[in-house]
Amino acid sequence: MLGIYLLPKSYERFWKRGGIVLFQTLLIFGILLVGQGSDYLPILYFIVIPMIYLSFTFGQAVILTLLCLGTMFLAYLILTDAETAFLLLLTYGGGFFFFAAASRALIEQQKAKQQAEQLLAELEDAHRQLRAYAVQVEALAVAEERNRLAREIHDSLGHYLTAITMQLQAAGKLVAAQPERAAESIAKAEEMARDSLTEVRRSVAALRASPVDTATLDDAIGELIGNLHSSGLATTFTVSGKSQPLPIQVKAALYHAAQEGMTNVHKHANASAVTVVLAYQPEQVTLTIEDNGTGRRGKETGGFGLLGLQERIALLGGSLEADNRPEGGFQLRVTVPRQLQDG
Repeated sequence: MLGIYLLPKSYERFWKRGGIVLFQTLLIFGILLVGQGSDYLPILYFIVIPMIYLSFTFGQAVILTLLCLGTMFLAYLILTDAETAFLLLLTYGGGFFFFAAASRALIEQQKAKQQAEQLLAELEDAHRQLRAYAVQVEALAVAEERNRLAREIHDSLGHYLTAITMQLQAAGKLVAAQPERAAESIAKAEEMARDSLTEVRRSVAALRASPVDTATLDDAIGELIGNLHSSGLATTFTVSGKSQPLPIQVKAALYHAAQEGMTNVHKHANASAVTVVLAYQPEQVTLTIEDNGTGRRGKETGGFGLLGLQERIALLGGSLEADNRPEGGFQLRVTVPRQLQDG
């Protein structure tokens, strides 16, 4: 009972733990002498042995176990003869090491349990961090989508509404003095309003699942060209370089450029043929759309669609060139880096 009460803790100093075990060993040695060598008294060592292995390293515990065996052998050597002491040493020595092995197994099991609990705690902490990261990623995705929608509205509808407002203001100033010019401004405003409605419908359609979400850029642009070909326009589509996966922002920008270019060809170019080249280069991807139409007249800016497209491409670190071809017709060339820069 005293030994259980004085059970040394593994974090206590060595001299204190060793002193308690030495005191217990000497106490049992004294009990053996007082008990005149009773065969059952060495069972008292079975209290000390497990405590040794719970409080010391394995090497230290083996030495202390040999100390217990030595004191038991010495006690029976004093009380009886060497043969009897040796037989008791063999009898109880096996029990000592059985308890030593059981105690060692208990320690390893406890360590394994602690490691499992620690791993479980780390796993739960990692799971909490993943949940927090998922929330952050979702928030970033929502913010990015909001920014994209804001750019979409600004690039298309915002430009149209600004121009419509300017035409109506001009008509208001001219309606009394120059009604014919006022009527022209109103007609232009009406035409822009229809174009803006078309742009809004296209923007809404773009918010739905885009073809580049599930298909390659080559296939998505090829489908656009197929639609243009079905309208009676001669089309040629060429892919140069090795087609490789691109960031979704790059794919979406190039697809949007192809949409814008082909829409302009269909609506304004009066062309009979169009050539589209998608070129994969080591550091960038270039989309070129050329037609044999009338080209840009005078100081035309190319419309709000091209202006919005230029802003979209610039955000990706790319460039846009749109101008008449020397041999006639119009050319749209868009170049975008294959990999987006961090930040």
